[in-house]
Amino acid sequence: MKTIEIDDGVYKFLQSQAIPFVDKTPNDTLKRLFNLEKKSDGSDNFSPKKDQPNRKIRFRKKQPKTDLSKLIQAGLVQDGQTLYLHDYRGNKLPGYEATISGKHLLWNDELVSMSELAKKCLKKEGYSSDSVQGPKRWYTTDGIDIKTLWDQYLAGT
Repeated sequence: MKTIEIDDGVYKFLQSQAIPFVDKTPNDTLKRLFNLEKKSDGSDNFSPKKDQPNRKIRFRKKQPKTDLSKLIQAGLVQDGQTLYLHDYRGNKLPGYEATISGKHLLWNDELVSMSELAKKCLKKEGYSSDSVQGPKRWYTTDGIDIKTLWDQYLAGT
């Protein structure tokens, strides 16, 4: 038997897919999910079960977090450039601007993430959502949000 390492998210997924009293181990869950059975000669070389069609298992791939320093390297933004906070409707919020400083934003002499700062500022303006999606809230002077620039960066890499 081989040992593999899986991250906590994969393990939690396996736990959510396990059937109590049927799947005794994570290995049992994987065999069931992939429709695998032992070969007829009893060997441990598994093959898809013939009586059941193969099911597709979709694993959601999380998109990498927006990295301002990579956008700087790609020439999509500049270190020291000012960004402007917009609300959920896309309206610019006066008085909320920050400067790009490497991976973070500089605001009131403090380095903070886009999401953290957006959440803090939007809360101050009366918005209460914890789902801020910071890169969607910060815009350049050209009116382009950082999320759009990040998508352009990912499409080009």
